[in-house]
Amino acid sequence: MAEVQVKRRRRTAEERLADLEAKRQQMEAKLREQLAKIDEEKRRLAGSPSLRKAQMENQKRFERAVQKIAPDLDHRHFIAIIADAVESGFDTDAMADRGESLLQEHGKARRGRRPRSAA
Repeated sequence: MAEVQVKRRRRTAEERLADLEAKRQQMEAKLREQLAKIDEEKRRLAGSPSLRKAQMENQKRFERAVQKIAPDLDHRHFIAIIADAVESGFDTDAMADRGESLLQEHGKARRGRRPRSAA
């Protein structure tokens, strides 16, 4: 009983490249699935009531501060101001600190009774 020895066949460079490309595509597909799961989790958490309430409060604070600081400006002006600031370069930490202090100063809700609208 003589065993027939099978010779090892070498793969060509093209075959190895094709295998590597297939492996890369599989890894990219897995990565896309994982990223989709992470994005879904982020959307779910962003939709939580406590976070939504905090975002709404920050939006209201921003709107109140804008009305007190520059009541005659609208969205077009703000976009232009932001674009100018980005083009000229700015210190993000200093701007964040200044913005927070302005929100503290101007973004608070008025306390007490509000007058009825004349309707």
